Amino acid sequence: AAAREIAAMPPPRPQLRSPAEDAAMLRRVAARTARAADAFCRAERRQGCDFRLELAPSAEPNAFAHGRDGIVVTTGLMRLVANEDELAAVVAHEMAHHIAGHVASATRRVGMGAMLGATVGGVVGDAIGLGDRLARAGAEAGARAAELTFSKAQEREADYLGAHIAARAGYDLDRAGVLWAKLTALSGDQVTSWHDSHPAGPERLAQWRLAAAEIARDPQAMPRRA
Repeated sequence: AAAREIAAMPPPRPQLRSPAEDAAMLRRVAARTARAADAFCRAERRQGCDFRLELAPSAEPNAFAHGRDGIVVTTGLMRLVANEDELAAVVAHEMAHHIAGHVASATRRVGMGAMLGATVGGVVGDAIGLGDRLARAGAEAGARAAELTFSKAQEREADYLGAHIAARAGYDLDRAGVLWAKLTALSGDQVTSWHDSHPAGPERLAQWRLAAAEIARDPQAMPRRA
């Protein structure tokens, strides 16, 4: 059903808002979503969150969580967002990464992977006379492998928790889910592979629809824990 919905999606049309309108829209959605996210922050972290959102100039449609409660949304993504419900799906997803501790765990994994890769590369390199070069290459490969570990599971968790946050903020999850269909239509990613960092579009949209149905049955319920 999700694949059919994506196939029927017309080509996304760029939105013609001004930079000031984009910034104001992001501020509204961020403030409203952060208020709703507070209960989830306190349930997971035993304290509130201090989300800081930034609108970054970039043609690439993207958003990401970083540091301590930092979130970046690009102007390229804003060109795709037709309404505040769609933007809330993105903002809530990135907030969920922070609430679930994904940023901190990813940083630890990358550091451990780089250390292990450098050690293995150094041992092999010493044996064949290329110690430093293979150690550097091993560190890079180890960091990349660690970065990918569990990343799809974390993306699924962020989508699921993000749906709860967006719904608690009063956004329409059916309208919000259209953004995942748009992004899939643009990327063409219909099937996920082991090296992808996100689930493929049809899976992502299907899981979003399932989460919306679950939330509709009990809007005040907290998310199920894995």
